[in-house]
Amino acid sequence: MGVVLKAPFPRRQRPLTVARNTFRHLFLDSARAWVRNLGATGPALGSMTLLLLLSGLVGLTAYTIQRLAATQATDAAILHVYLRDDATAADVAALRARLGADPRVAGVGYTTKAAALQHAQSRPGMSDLAGAADDNPFPASVDVRVRSVSDVGAVASTVGTNPPVDPILPTSYNPTASDRIQKALLVVGIAGGTFLLLLGFVAVAVTANSIRTTIMARQSEVTIMELVGARRWMVRGPFLVEGAMTGGVAGLVAGLITLVAGVTVVAAGRSTFAQIAPGVDAGVCLLAAALILLAGLVLGSAASLYSVHRQLEA
Repeated sequence: MGVVLKAPFPRRQRPLTVARNTFRHLFLDSARAWVRNLGATGPALGSMTLLLLLSGLVGLTAYTIQRLAATQATDAAILHVYLRDDATAADVAALRARLGADPRVAGVGYTTKAAALQHAQSRPGMSDLAGAADDNPFPASVDVRVRSVSDVGAVASTVGTNPPVDPILPTSYNPTASDRIQKALLVVGIAGGTFLLLLGFVAVAVTANSIRTTIMARQSEVTIMELVGARRWMVRGPFLVEGAMTGGVAGLVAGLITLVAGVTVVAAGRSTFAQIAPGVDAGVCLLAAALILLAGLVLGSAASLYSVHRQLEA
């Protein structure tokens, strides 16, 4: 009489066994293969790290310029009407009353010579200039807050002939400065974007070629897995993970360098950096590093997916 033995494989352990084996196949074996093929992956890792590092630095610079432009736009809506040293209080009061009655003006303030000197001493690069002269070289001013930046020129043209206004430098309005800054920013943005696109193409191409070389070196393994009926994700998954690891390591290195460089610069110039680059702090640098890491993962996965599709679907 035969005896039937039941295999000691409880059903509740099957999902755990499948998950453990899947993790081992997709991640642990892929990590070992990635380390083993690090020599072939090195060029892709280096080019992608360089791309992500430059992207992070350009991104921080662009954020700084954007915040600085916003600050400058706010400052541009304030027109400083510079006063003569011998201007009388009555003339200054009449000028303030006339400007305050203009519907284009939101408010009118006043800055004394002493306050102007103190403000100049707090600005980067102006403290030496302020201390070089024996007398206070900075004039008093009537500060006009205009409702719209487009009206600053029109308001400035109405104050040049008033008695208390300095005839040499009547106002702070400079119609050409804004246009020059905008053109310079446009040129820098186009040049930086073109360079990053070119470098990104090179990094993706190098990464895709390294994954393609890895697939060709393991062609026999891929063929055996396909012959025994392995699912598509089991064959292609490890290569996608290896590409994501390449991008992730590159993003981690580039993100750490960006974070350390950004925090170091912010800490070194804490007294003046807030005025030169408003809004850039350790939190912004940390966010930039996280975005670089995420971009590396996406870039590596996309390059690997492209290479796997071209090589295994052919």
